[in-house]
Amino acid sequence: MDNWDTWDDIEAYQTHTGNTFSSSITPTDFDQYYISYPLSHISKTIHETGNKIIMPASALNQLASLSISYPMLFRIENTAVGLHSHCGVIEFTADEGFVFMPTWMMNNLHLQEGELVNIKNTSLPKGEYIKIQPHATKFTTLSDHKSLLEKAFRDYVCLTTGDTIVINHGGDKYMIDIVETKPSPAILLFETDCVVDFAQPLDYKEPEKKTTKDDEDPTTKKDCKLFPGVGRRLGGRVMKKIKMTESNMVVDEKLEKKHETLFKPFSGVARRVDGQPLAAAVADDHPNIHVDARMNEEGFNAFTGKSYRLL
Repeated sequence: MDNWDTWDDIEAYQTHTGNTFSSSITPTDFDQYYISYPLSHISKTIHETGNKIIMPASALNQLASLSISYPMLFRIENTAVGLHSHCGVIEFTADEGFVFMPTWMMNNLHLQEGELVNIKNTSLPKGEYIKIQPHATKFTTLSDHKSLLEKAFRDYVCLTTGDTIVINHGGDKYMIDIVETKPSPAILLFETDCVVDFAQPLDYKEPEKKTTKDDEDPTTKKDCKLFPGVGRRLGGRVMKKIKMTESNMVVDEKLEKKHETLFKPFSGVARRVDGQPLAAAVADDHPNIHVDARMNEEGFNAFTGKSYRLL
């Protein structure tokens, strides 16, 4: 949009758009276009913190004739791009046809110096809930970041969802996104107590998990060999190898066929303490188990004979 230099240009534009303002007409709403500039243009950067603007004296005269609520609230819009926000007013000392606002507001509305901005009076409900998202994690690490936020909100008469406000601290500027407001997308902060919620900062990164050799799963390695080495029997002889497959383990077929002959429990010849073989008796149910035949004789008495003491 072309820059506007004089009040006559604005009056011509408002006549063209139907937003005329004259003493012969009693308006019911405040709806005006002004040429916008940042506060630095009139060396009033002291008001950069917050969202209050400086308007001309004629605006005060018109507002005084309206039935409006206090504090005065306005809907401010860059009609060229369709972006809007909300603000209050701190002074009525601007030159006729001009309005001065904080730089961050001009940035939010994509306004260049000298471009037209539309301002309308409005009313907003009292805020109950605010969700914010800092741009930098550094802000949340400040020991007093909650008190800084509370103090900064005192300079804002209202908040609008989608705005990015600025908090100055220690020579640094912290950008804060207004993610959500309740009960409406724009709320009044005057004499209200809001619940403030924090979203993760924009530059937040999940800490990388450090893995160690103990954390690695050995079964995922291609060169992993489960139970490597050679198996041996109790007697010292090497056992035959067991074939491994990806789906299961299969015992060597030859080992399966010889299973019965490789191992026989309780097999062999029993001998007495003096070395002589015992008389063997075969059990009916266990053909491989040999027992002393004397166990079945009628005259056998266990633990008989002479006893001796240790001298």
